[in-house]
Amino acid sequence: MELTGFTLGGVIVSFLAGLLSFLSPCVLPLVPAYLGYVSGLSVAEIKSGKGTGKVVIGILFFVLGFSLIFVLMGATASAVGQFLIKNKRVLGWIAGPLLSIFGLALLGAFSYRQYAERSLLIRLVGWTIFLLVLLVPIFLFSAKAVSVWIPILYLVVVSAVAWVLNYYDVINFDFINYEAKAEVHANTANIFVSFVMGAAFALGWTPCIGPILSGILGLAAMSETLWQGMVLLFVYSLGLGVPFILSGVFAAKIFEFIRSVRGLLRSFEIISGILLILLGVLLVTGWIQQISYLLPQWELPL
Repeated sequence: MELTGFTLGGVIVSFLAGLLSFLSPCVLPLVPAYLGYVSGLSVAEIKSGKGTGKVVIGILFFVLGFSLIFVLMGATASAVGQFLIKNKRVLGWIAGPLLSIFGLALLGAFSYRQYAERSLLIRLVGWTIFLLVLLVPIFLFSAKAVSVWIPILYLVVVSAVAWVLNYYDVINFDFINYEAKAEVHANTANIFVSFVMGAAFALGWTPCIGPILSGILGLAAMSETLWQGMVLLFVYSLGLGVPFILSGVFAAKIFEFIRSVRGLLRSFEIISGILLILLGVLLVTGWIQQISYLLPQWELPL
C-alpha cells in the first residue's frame, strides 16, 4: 500500500480539521460579524430573528466562495504531490518538523521572544542555520534504514533550533500568523458580494488557521491524483462551512452560543496544536503509513 492522504482516515481528519478551524479563536468570535456582512443586517436585527432567509442565502454564497478557493488549493497541492509522492520519505522528513513547528506556534511556544533589532546579515545567517539543520539530516538518513528514534530526534532538534533562534529574534515565525486584509465595501449585501467575501476570507485567511490548513494541504499533496486532493479540501471546506451555514440558520442564537463556549476557545487551539505535532511525528517516522493499514480505504475511482 502506498502512502497516500486519500483514505477514509484522511477524509475524516480533513472534516475534523475544518471543524477545529471554525472553533478557533480567530474565527468563532467573528461569526456574528460575518453574518452581518453577508446579510447587510445589524446585530440587533440578527438577534431579533429578522431576515433569517437573507442571512442564510448570504452565508451559503460566502461558504461557496471560500470552498472554491480551498478546492483549487487542493488541486495545486495534489499536482505538486505527483512529484513529491515519488519521494514520500523525503517529504515526510521535511513536512514532519514543519508541521510540528506549526503546532508549537498554535500552543504559543514562539510568542516568547526578545524582540531585538537584528541586521539583515544576522537574519540571513539564522535562516541558513535553520535550513541546514532541517535539510542536511535528510541527505544523511532519509535514504537508508535507521532506528525510529533517529527521525524523532531529528524532529526534536529542528524544533529546538527553531525555538532558540526565534527566542533570540535571529529568525521569527511571524509569517505563520500573517493575515492578509481583504475588505469588500458595499452599501447593500448581495450574493456576489458574499461570494467575493468568502474568497477573500480564504485568500486572506486568519492567523491561527493557517497551520491547520497546511496539514490538510500536506495530505492533499500525498494524494495520488489531482481529484483526490480536491476532494480532501472540499471535505475540509464542509467541516468549516457546515457550522457557518448552521450559524446562519440559527443566527438569532449564535451570540448566546459564542458566549457559552468562549472559555473553551483556547482549549480548541491547544487541541489543534497537539494534533499537528502528532501528525508531524507520524510523517517523519513513517508511522502514518502503518496506521493506513488499520483504516478503511476510500474506494471511489478518483
